[in-house]
Amino acid sequence: MAKFRYCERVHTHFPVVFAGEAYVGEGTVLNVSVPGCAVHSRKRVQPGSFLEMRMLVPDTTSPLRVGLAKVRWCEGRRFGVEFIQMPGEDQVYLGRLVKNEVHLALPPRSSTWQWAHS
Repeated sequence: MAKFRYCERVHTHFPVVFAGEAYVGEGTVLNVSVPGCAVHSRKRVQPGSFLEMRMLVPDTTSPLRVGLAKVRWCEGRRFGVEFIQMPGEDQVYLGRLVKNEVHLALPPRSSTWQWAHS
């Protein structure tokens, strides 16, 4: 059975740092849409858990911030989140990126990228 999405997803490859209630992890955003994204990470998360996220998107000076995201699914080292709370300016920027289908890829960064960068 085919899955139909109500919103376009754009393939990506950029770093993300996320924090749950008792942990911090990092990974790579594999695709993104206005309502959510898919992430690959060594850090395992649980469906139904809540995260705060910072995504390092090309051509920006500060990370794209997601104040609250809910993990909707997990498959091995991949998981999908729904964005629940995001600052208005970050929502607008994300909408423009998805609409324009900007190539969203950055070379991998070292783990020295700090959560406090935001």
